[in-house]
Amino acid sequence: MIKKCAAPSFANDNWYQVVDGINSGRTAMAIDSNMFGFWNDVAGKPASGKIAFAPPLRAPNSKNFESNIWIWSLAMNAASRKKGAAWLFIQWATSKQVELNGAVAGKLVNSPRSSTWSDKAWLEYAAKPEFNNFVEAFRAVQDRAQLAFTARVGFAEAMNAWAVAMQKMVNGADVKATLSDLASEIRSSM
Repeated sequence: MIKKCAAPSFANDNWYQVVDGINSGRTAMAIDSNMFGFWNDVAGKPASGKIAFAPPLRAPNSKNFESNIWIWSLAMNAASRKKGAAWLFIQWATSKQVELNGAVAGKLVNSPRSSTWSDKAWLEYAAKPEFNNFVEAFRAVQDRAQLAFTARVGFAEAMNAWAVAMQKMVNGADVKATLSDLASEIRSSM
């Protein structure tokens, strides 16, 4: 499917280019978190109201799936000279009311608060027709979703190596040999 349908630049596209492809109507499908919902209600954009959501695909004959979830977070540097002010800001920014207000205004993505996901105002907003299956898809994956990785030293290099390996395999390289080489490259850099 990638060979037949993807833009020639797919292997080098960043997240913003994927979003632009979906938002403009040039891209038919993307696998991501619920981020695209916030581009589904943009007046004048070709894809507005046409983006639908679904749980991730699963392997043939499999009843289960795994789903990554992306959650933004705030942290305080241990070397901060104003820890008290930073802590007060973090408490305010992650409070129930600020999270709910941001979600309902379409300015907060992936609220991690269960209180937001059970609030009537948020559910009414997220159930608008423009968000085609958004709440249903989230509910289908919420018990299976987890933070599937923790960024750490070497993470960016490993992801870049993975992207290069994907491009090689799409272009015809032997899958088993390419993945074996990739595993060796990642292990040697750890």
